[in-house]
Amino acid sequence: MATTSAVHAPAVRPVRKPGTSAAPKPRLTVVAAPKAAGSSMPFTLLCTLIVAATLAALLYMNIQMSGTSYEITRLQSQSQRLTEERQALAETNERLGTPQELERQAREIGMVPVTDPAYIDLDTGEVIGEASPSEQTEGNPELKEVPAEAAVPQAEIYDEPESYHGMGNEGNEGD
Repeated sequence: MATTSAVHAPAVRPVRKPGTSAAPKPRLTVVAAPKAAGSSMPFTLLCTLIVAATLAALLYMNIQMSGTSYEITRLQSQSQRLTEERQALAETNERLGTPQELERQAREIGMVPVTDPAYIDLDTGEVIGEASPSEQTEGNPELKEVPAEAAVPQAEIYDEPESYHGMGNEGNEGD
């Protein structure tokens, strides 16, 4: 077998110069004392103020919304009442505008039907024909009395409204 020989090199020590060291020694200096941590009270007050302001704004908005809701409810009921009043007035107007009702009112104030009308010529201002009120005061056989039940249709009265307009938080009641 072959022998191998190891070559050893002698250990070499680094040469140091006298008076120099590997790291320079720090110089001693006077250092100011660290500042003490600030109080947490201002931050706590700021957070408390933000929460209080938020709650106050929320309360104010809820009060405004509640007032507005009551106002809307009041206006809706007023609108419904005015709509019913308008319908009642329209029915009365329609009933009073029937020919039978107009004739009855005309007779009450002394008017009579015209049998022989007279006309005015607008160019000359002359009256054409003769109309004498004394001849027309007699009863006219062509007109006959119509009972009020036949002349005026019965009004429809609704005891229950078809829809309910509440505050909006009642669910599906009345639909």
